[in-house]
Amino acid sequence: MRVAIVSLSSCLGCQMVFLSLEEYLFTLINENNVIHAPFIMDSKEQPEAELVLVEGAVRNGDDYRKAKAVREKAERVVAMGTCACHGGVQGLANTFSAERLMRRRYEAGASFDGEPQLIDRLLPLDSYIGVDAYLPGCPPPLGLFRTFLEFALAGTLPSREGSSVCSECDVSGIPLPQPGPRRTTAGAPQAGKCLLEQGYLCMGPLTRDGCGANCVSELAIPCSGCRGPSNDVLCRGAVDPQGETIRRLARATGKNPREVQEAIADPAHAFFRYCLAEPLLRRRRPGGTAPYMYRLGERE
Repeated sequence: MRVAIVSLSSCLGCQMVFLSLEEYLFTLINENNVIHAPFIMDSKEQPEAELVLVEGAVRNGDDYRKAKAVREKAERVVAMGTCACHGGVQGLANTFSAERLMRRRYEAGASFDGEPQLIDRLLPLDSYIGVDAYLPGCPPPLGLFRTFLEFALAGTLPSREGSSVCSECDVSGIPLPQPGPRRTTAGAPQAGKCLLEQGYLCMGPLTRDGCGANCVSELAIPCSGCRGPSNDVLCRGAVDPQGETIRRLARATGKNPREVQEAIADPAHAFFRYCLAEPLLRRRRPGGTAPYMYRLGERE
């Protein structure tokens, strides 16, 4: 099978996972024709391919043209990584205008003549081109990535169906109420106990499974949502990531939901760190991402 990996605007972390496949990477190369992969091949053009993995987000005009060229020359396109699937952390840029972003990053008077034109609002890859399958993760877990590739190279693209991180989490309950809401900087969580019930902001109940819940179960690190929203969140209009998390934290801490909400200083970052650009969440009311989005056309 002719296979290609294409990078748009990204940190290239998904390609590092590809290089971390170890022995399976050699098997993949020996049994298939890898025709384009920036980290291992010096090829600039995107040739025709049967399977193309696209990582990163469409951030400017060059990314857009590259994505369109991929779709025209590929039989099947996979959105690889949370940036391609939901916008990823790059989607947080949607809380600012392009002009304000540039002012924050560069000194006043900096010139960008000749640079690719930024798009007004970052969106997932499937907002620009047709996508045949999704493999979210920041980056995708190594084992999951290998299994996905084995299916895809055998001719079967896995579906987008799935459960939540909590379905894989091996922790137990704890007597309530607990202090909170709080972050790990306020004190280390108790290992083996539900982090949400301990008052920590954990997005596990609303995040897609597939990672094995290692952060939560083994390291006692609250889930930040790097695998993107679960199927229920994307497809069920009644599930609001922010409202649902606040409700659970209010139950855990014995506080009023409004009191919990006011204690979370940066809700866009806390609840939508990897999916602020996802249109399916912006359309959903009440809740959703619309209150945090920069309104196109407004001046700052």
